[in-house]
Amino acid sequence: MKDLRLIKGQKQFSGVILIMMVIFMTAYTNFAFVISYFTIMIGILTLTTISYDEFENGMGYLFTLPVSRREYVGEKYLFSIVTTLPGLAAVSVFSFVFSRIRKIDFPVGEWVLSAVAGFLLATVVLAVVIPLQLKFGTDKSRVALMLVWGGGILAVYLGIKVCEATGIDWKAAADWVCGLKPVVALTGITVICGILMIISYLFSLRFIEKREF
Repeated sequence: MKDLRLIKGQKQFSGVILIMMVIFMTAYTNFAFVISYFTIMIGILTLTTISYDEFENGMGYLFTLPVSRREYVGEKYLFSIVTTLPGLAAVSVFSFVFSRIRKIDFPVGEWVLSAVAGFLLATVVLAVVIPLQLKFGTDKSRVALMLVWGGGILAVYLGIKVCEATGIDWKAAADWVCGLKPVVALTGITVICGILMIISYLFSLRFIEKREF
C-alpha cells in the first residue's frame, strides 16, 4: 500500500511518460523499440520507491515496524511485476493502435514478440539494478550500474571477437534463436526471466540482511 501510494503521488512523472509515449508513437516507426523503452521506464518506478525508503534514514525506521527484511525484498520484486505488466500491456495496445492509425506495417507476430522482448529487457534491468540499489544505496548504485553495464557491453564485444577468432558462427546461433516458434520462444523467455529474478532476489536478500541502518 505504501509503494502504491508513492507511485500515485508521482502524477507529474506519469504525465511525462504519457506525453513522451504519444510523441514517440507519432514520430517513430519502430514500435518494437517504443514498447521496450517505455516498459523499462515503467519498471524503473520500483527503484523510486526504494529511493524514498532510504530518504532521511527511512529504511532504519521501516525495519522497526513489523516487517522483515525478507518480506521487504520480496515485496519489491512483486511490486516490480505488478507495475510492469499492466504498463507493458498499455504500451503494447497503444503501439498496435497507433500503427494501424498511421498505416505502418506492424504484423501481429512482430507485435507479440516485441511485447515479450520488452518484458525480458525490463526483467534484466530490474534484476541488475534492484540488488545494486539495495547494496550501495541510491547514489553509489548509479556508479555501480555504469560499471556493470560497461562491463556487460565489453563482455559481449570480447565474446564476439573470440567467436570470430575461433571460427564460431555466432550469427547462425542468433538466427536460430530468432527462428524459434513463438510458443517455444515465449516459454524460453519466461524461464529465463524467472531464473534471473530468482538469482537477483537471492543477491538482494543477502545484501539487505548485511546492511546496517
